[in-house]
Amino acid sequence: MYLDERSNTLLKEVIVNPNTSNIKLEKKFNLSRRQVSYSFQKINDWLEGNNYPPIKKTNSGKFIISPVVMKIFAEKVDENRHNQYIPSEKERAQLIILLIINNDNDLSLFHFTSALKVSKNTILRDLKTVQKIIEPYHLAISYSRSNGYELAGKEWNIRKLAIDVLQNMLSMYHAEAHILDCLNVRSEEIQAVKKQMEEIETKLELQFIDESFRLLPFIMVIILKRMKQGKFIKEQHSLDYEALAETKEYLAAEVLVNEIDNIPKLERLFITLQLLTSKILTSHLSDKESLQLKESIAQTLEIFENKACIKMKEKEVLLNKLMLHMKPAYYRIKYHLTTNYPTLEKSSEELEEIHFIVKDSVGPLENYIGGEIEENELMFLTILIGGHLLSSGDTIQKKMKAVVVCPNGVSISKLMESTLRDLFPEFYFYHALSIREFQKLKFDFDLIFSPVPLQTEKKLFIVESIISDIEKMQLRQRVLNEILGLTTNIINIDQLMNTIQKYAVIKEKQRLTNALQEHFSLSHANQDNIVETRGNLSLATILTPDMMVVKRKVASWEDGLKIAAAPLLQSGAITENYVEEMIRQYPTMLPHIVLRNVIALPHAGPDCGVNKIGMSLLKIEEGLPFNEGERVCFIVVLAATDKNKHLQALRQLINLSKNLEEIEQLKAKNNLNDLYEVIKKYS
Repeated sequence: MYLDERSNTLLKEVIVNPNTSNIKLEKKFNLSRRQVSYSFQKINDWLEGNNYPPIKKTNSGKFIISPVVMKIFAEKVDENRHNQYIPSEKERAQLIILLIINNDNDLSLFHFTSALKVSKNTILRDLKTVQKIIEPYHLAISYSRSNGYELAGKEWNIRKLAIDVLQNMLSMYHAEAHILDCLNVRSEEIQAVKKQMEEIETKLELQFIDESFRLLPFIMVIILKRMKQGKFIKEQHSLDYEALAETKEYLAAEVLVNEIDNIPKLERLFITLQLLTSKILTSHLSDKESLQLKESIAQTLEIFENKACIKMKEKEVLLNKLMLHMKPAYYRIKYHLTTNYPTLEKSSEELEEIHFIVKDSVGPLENYIGGEIEENELMFLTILIGGHLLSSGDTIQKKMKAVVVCPNGVSISKLMESTLRDLFPEFYFYHALSIREFQKLKFDFDLIFSPVPLQTEKKLFIVESIISDIEKMQLRQRVLNEILGLTTNIINIDQLMNTIQKYAVIKEKQRLTNALQEHFSLSHANQDNIVETRGNLSLATILTPDMMVVKRKVASWEDGLKIAAAPLLQSGAITENYVEEMIRQYPTMLPHIVLRNVIALPHAGPDCGVNKIGMSLLKIEEGLPFNEGERVCFIVVLAATDKNKHLQALRQLINLSKNLEEIEQLKAKNNLNDLYEVIKKYS
């Protein structure tokens, strides 16, 4: 008989803390009373099966544990005592992985049953668990009579798996003894590596943290053994050889590999990375790189402050702490060496609030690193920032968390997100997501805004990607009423116009309607600020006469796209790939890229062939058929280099699309300069 994961965890807990109670165990491990009772029945069955006294309970619910049992699980026992410990299911799976990774002979089921002291059927069940663990590493278990059980896949991924397994196993009871057994090495060999590490500490004038000093020797034993078996890394994995070779750690790695002749370059770089990513209290980057990293962290903190609506105390102290953390984290993230730390959890509701904002603030850091920051690394940042805020007495205002899910491309999505942020300062808004990104979302949130229906149990508000000022007011009233139970008064502009017409002559009805909508808009002041702070790239600045084309008719939507994009292509603003990507994304004139049913706005992502920001316009006199008998006469191709610089011009184009009188003027004009004069009115 063996103990399952839950029973094993509860047994360890009561050994460490015998004064605990059922209620405390239920709360700590999120278990029901029945689950805890059932686990202790299994624990006692296992203890009695091994001739040990069972665990009893007092009338008050306290645990009575025999000194014999306490002695068995005490930390200071004979090093062979670990053989009496029965690993949990998860621990057995990790031990099996380590046995396979370390394999230099043909491993069979007999080896596993002998090493783990469980039945053949238990091992076969554990192998299924192993397969689930290794799948994210793009590895698989293979078996042959000649070689036994092996791992099939890239060597880099096998090494990454080995490091993660070792990291997880360190929390196991008598971890070192179990690892030594699996690796088939003597403790003297590990001590020898530790002496080499002490030499490296002296050379680099640093001190490894305790966990790294405990973990690195086992990592090195596995690496060196696999190299001696001829199992070398052959994949480049975008390793920056020149940058890594300039580090002090690259030279210090010689201490660990001096007994191996002709060590391949990639192997030495991999060992260098283990040194670079395993310490905290030292500097790895050049002065220039450190300055760039510090600047990106400072920008991240500034974004965090703006989103959290706080001003941090002693921010320089936090900045230095984050620098110490991010220097080794930089290499972990860049080369995908982040470990799935088993004990890293969000420990309070306040940290969850902070974590949501941290995830939405790390853009500058991700741009510097050149990749997405993984969840575990983000949680480290949350703990550091949250700890600083709590120690300095700062608090984060609790707000509902909202996400914007939009399938309409970068520009429209960003504009929709910006509009909703302005409209609902009561909510935290995560950056706009595509539908696929939303489906992979792992963190919690409260409500969703989207132009399309989504499969979700959260509160969903369907909202058009581009909405007028009066529609914003109506949306705000609906959301606040449904979410917060608040009501606001909405001014009906049509009714107001009817009242005005009774007592006055209106010369330009559409312009007055627009002006009244803008005047009564709840977000008018915020929008003005946004336009002013996002640069001077107005519509007239980027949509100039040389970026316009007039045609009587075009053969198809695809031809219209190509003709509309031609000025941008000729100016070098975009490449042919950008045009091909637009055609792929929009095989027809889809409704969500047509502003107010009058201007089609196709575009692709900045990484699809954009060299510089730009807009081009095609006017089609006869128009293209759209939406049940209507015809679209204007195609504007947008080329954006990022998510922000073009937003002012895009807002102005949207304002133009709202004014039907001006649109009719544009339809009546074919001279490029005349078209440009209308555009300048909105710039």
